[in-house]
Amino acid sequence: MKRLLSLLLAAVMALSLAACGGAPAGTTAPPETTAPETLPVYPVSGNPVTFFNLTLGEDFDNIRYLTAFPNEDGTTHIEYQGDYKKIGTLDASAMHAITAVLAESGLTELNGAEVWEEGDPNGSMYITFADESYLTCNYSGQVPQAYTDGYAKLDELFQKLTASIPEYVPQPTVMGEVEEPLLSELLAILSDMPNSDSYTIMPVVQGEDLPFALGLSSGEGIAAAASCTPMMMTTAYSLAMVRLEEGADPDAVCADFAANVDWMKWVCVMPNNAMVAVKDDLVLCLVAEGQLYSLTAIGIENAGWTVVETMEKPN
Repeated sequence: MKRLLSLLLAAVMALSLAACGGAPAGTTAPPETTAPETLPVYPVSGNPVTFFNLTLGEDFDNIRYLTAFPNEDGTTHIEYQGDYKKIGTLDASAMHAITAVLAESGLTELNGAEVWEEGDPNGSMYITFADESYLTCNYSGQVPQAYTDGYAKLDELFQKLTASIPEYVPQPTVMGEVEEPLLSELLAILSDMPNSDSYTIMPVVQGEDLPFALGLSSGEGIAAAASCTPMMMTTAYSLAMVRLEEGADPDAVCADFAANVDWMKWVCVMPNNAMVAVKDDLVLCLVAEGQLYSLTAIGIENAGWTVVETMEKPN
């Protein structure tokens, strides 16, 4: 059941991407580029692919995928996830190239296949065409050689199409004007976090709501502030950082953070650890659970912060 839900979720996400007609949330749209000149000239199809998504995994934690769809401006959004990841924009000819190679791949003959067995190998296909026809198949437990061979042909094409696109480096989405050094410090802490592009960094505006937003009893001594939060609201994670005014007492701000950790902030999920740390005229407070806490704590240490206090959730 878990695997079925995972694949269904992947399909829903794929459809969402098609509807949005742009790069996924949490990514920065790469500069427009065109397909390499070394590609063969593919014929313009009268019934081109309008959405393309193939996945292939040895297990459900390591899934490769190929995704492409037209943007509203006529260009093509493309994503390649193999041994590396690339996200970019190509010209419209990319969809015709995909249509041509798909026709020769043998994947169309697998349309409608549904295999749900025990085991980790998995694969899925969801492809739509201009005439509103579509191709689908799903495999769990075993993947036939015909699918693996077809995937390899499209994988080779996607590698050629994305050859001129730089590898994708995930990073948090920055919303608004986050002042230095808050921004650079937050980015440094999160630099080695997996899926860091699923987090948002934003400024916390000075005002009466500042203490509540940061988890403080008072905004006294705070010159500027920023926070990092996950895009998924059901993730128990908060990283708040402040720059102190000249002469402000960092020990007092640290104590304020520690005394006001809200363990029930997320209602349906609960963090299990918190940390307060200082660096020069900066103070941060991390509240998170499990691996997210551990990985961020490592980032804080590697970025040269001094840990003032760590806390565990009260029983």
